[in-house]
Amino acid sequence: MMRVSWLFVTICAGVFTSALGRYVGRRADVPTVDLGYEIHQGSVNTTGDYYIFRNIPYAQQPVGDLRFRKPVAIKDSGQEINNGTADGDAVVMCPQAYPQWAINLMAERGGVSNDAMADLLNNQAGQTEACLVLDVYVPIEIFNDGPAADASVLVWVHGGGFTFGSKTLYGNPAGIIARSRRDGEQGIIVIAINYRLGMFGWLSGNDTTPNLGLYDQRLAFEWVQEYIALFGGNAEKVTAMGESAGASSIVHHITAYGGEQPAPFKSAIPQSPAFQFNINFTENYDKTLAEATRQANTAIDSVKDLSKLSTDLLRTINQATVTTAPTGTFGFGPGPDGTYVVAIPQVQLYQGKFDLAVDVSSSLPFSYLTSLSNATELTSHYQLLISHTANESVSFTPSNILTSADVESYVRTSLPEASDDTIHTLLTDPTLYPDILGSADYPWTTEFERAARLSSDIGFACTARYLSLARDNETFDYLFAYPPGWHADDVPYVFYDGDMTTLDDGYPVNAALAYQLQDYIVAFAREGDPNIGLEGTAVEFPVYGPKARILELGSDGVKERGDDLSAVRCEWIQKAMVDGKL
Repeated sequence: MMRVSWLFVTICAGVFTSALGRYVGRRADVPTVDLGYEIHQGSVNTTGDYYIFRNIPYAQQPVGDLRFRKPVAIKDSGQEINNGTADGDAVVMCPQAYPQWAINLMAERGGVSNDAMADLLNNQAGQTEACLVLDVYVPIEIFNDGPAADASVLVWVHGGGFTFGSKTLYGNPAGIIARSRRDGEQGIIVIAINYRLGMFGWLSGNDTTPNLGLYDQRLAFEWVQEYIALFGGNAEKVTAMGESAGASSIVHHITAYGGEQPAPFKSAIPQSPAFQFNINFTENYDKTLAEATRQANTAIDSVKDLSKLSTDLLRTINQATVTTAPTGTFGFGPGPDGTYVVAIPQVQLYQGKFDLAVDVSSSLPFSYLTSLSNATELTSHYQLLISHTANESVSFTPSNILTSADVESYVRTSLPEASDDTIHTLLTDPTLYPDILGSADYPWTTEFERAARLSSDIGFACTARYLSLARDNETFDYLFAYPPGWHADDVPYVFYDGDMTTLDDGYPVNAALAYQLQDYIVAFAREGDPNIGLEGTAVEFPVYGPKARILELGSDGVKERGDDLSAVRCEWIQKAMVDGKL
């Protein structure tokens, strides 16, 4: 039976007190916020009893002379009313682009042709370069109380391989807001942000700033720090949360500037941080300009030339460049630039080059602290709740991998910088990924599963382990193993709002599991500890600790177990990255 991807359904549904601001009174019918540079008007969700402020600009829009440049904060004053719509349409997203392998996969699952799916995806409504906007969802009581509400804030950074997606890709946070207000609780504020994608946000060359998307995100977090009090939020209670590319982005912010500057949030929930750690920036740059030259029918030799082209032409250049990305990759993304990204995060975590500024020890259970002989020597960290899924790479791994030779070919293509000796060790060492099938000692029974596990560990899951080790194991970690446990399968659980009709990779969402996950997330966002407020009503979420204890959310419900990433494999991969072998 063909399984329908939840992400496919979501995308197709999408197709079809601060320096400049001031607290003003509240009107229940038409809520407004004076941001200093504009008066932003919200709308009311009467079912959920919260306000929505859509498409708030957090930067000057990256058009004209600001194309391919760092985002610029808005400093002008103004009293123009902005109701958050664009030409009558509330959808605003950055220009989208999809690899052909992803288009083909969604076409197969959707029962349409590849061309039809490409047309649907590439021509989604709302695409614009003027996309640096965010949405604020705030319970009415919190908003009415203003700065005195002192509410916790959850900022969502979307995934999508750094080439597609938007702040509304996964719907809205109505479910998690409702869960945060159960039993008469105050609730939390949820913010979702856009950032530049594809070549618009991740082109790297001598004549442009790399990793513009990270700068976009950081400016959005700085906007939250400056303005969230106007909505009733506390700038000291901001938790960053993201999945896949969004989670990877969060890890990059944790290691930004080699750890010399603090992360722009108090706590973080990186879910399945996705990494293509070996993107060839020079090759991408040359490939992009060559495609631009072909489509423009004139020589495009620099970003200056590129920036003079029309939006429509830039969009098709971006799409054509991303389309050819190899299976499992997207073509663009973050990478070392010597400044914001001093080195890949896996290396910086190993070297201790990350933000240590915010205290986490106060949020750890007393029983855990007193069990440590060196409890008084705990370093200061901020809170982390980290996750990965049981089968991260299944949908990213070529389905035609059938033999050991196929595995080796796949690995050589995926790790072009690795030497023959490194690949030999990776595929023959009995502690790594040897060609041994059907043994209880290894979590694979076929060559495809072997390749998928290797890809999962390198590209997704092991980063969760590296974060925990870097934080002296003072983190909270969970494994999402509810079938099929593919990459992003936990996202519909985060955004669950009672809908049982949309399948999650062929399976209905387990409502009880979704509510449990939402409760942990809300507790963590409030207190830095997923257990506070849930005592006696939920399975206790263990601290990772020296014994690598995690929480599994699976078909048997919620249970504590040992981490499946604590074997030698992840450590070997990280050390190989540090030594430059991968």
